[in-house]
Amino acid sequence: MKKVGLMLALVLSVASFTSCFSQNEKAKSNINWMGVQDAINQSQKDGKDAKLFFIDCYTSWCGWCKVLDQKTFSNDTVAAILNYYYYPCKFDAESSDEITIGKSIYMGNAKAGKRGGTHELMKVIWEGQNGGGYPSMSIRRGDFTNLECVMGYVEAPKLEVILVYYAEKFNKDMSIEKFASQYNDVFRSDVLKKVFKK
Repeated sequence: MKKVGLMLALVLSVASFTSCFSQNEKAKSNINWMGVQDAINQSQKDGKDAKLFFIDCYTSWCGWCKVLDQKTFSNDTVAAILNYYYYPCKFDAESSDEITIGKSIYMGNAKAGKRGGTHELMKVIWEGQNGGGYPSMSIRRGDFTNLECVMGYVEAPKLEVILVYYAEKFNKDMSIEKFASQYNDVFRSDVLKKVFKK
């Protein structure tokens, strides 16, 4: 009888763990993440209908990168905005992936896969920044030129504003500070109707 009780407890424990794991995986899967090279290839196929690139640059050891995944990228609105307006890319900044952009090829270095083995693409991502760090989020045009590089952890409401600011091209007409001050009252409802439209 004790064995049956022990087995039942074990089965329920595993089922509970599996259920939690599935829910966590589901939360992370709201964003249709792509590899950078896949996004570049898709952009070329889409031609004049190409979207902007959003690249989340992370490392396996970066704690704030994990918080960004758990708190910001699990937000339904952020996920819907990324899926609608962008090619959302995950990029391991210490990977050995070969990435071709136009006629340029970017590679991981000799330490690829290890801490400090920064991929050559990060030089492009961090260009114009005062140093680098993780997480880094890059918003880029279809030709891969830079629009914005956001460094560090960003909460979902703030990232939402940044994403819409560039996706809807408000950056051509007003400062991000002015846009942010008007976003909730003036623009947000139209954006939500658009990105959650079935």
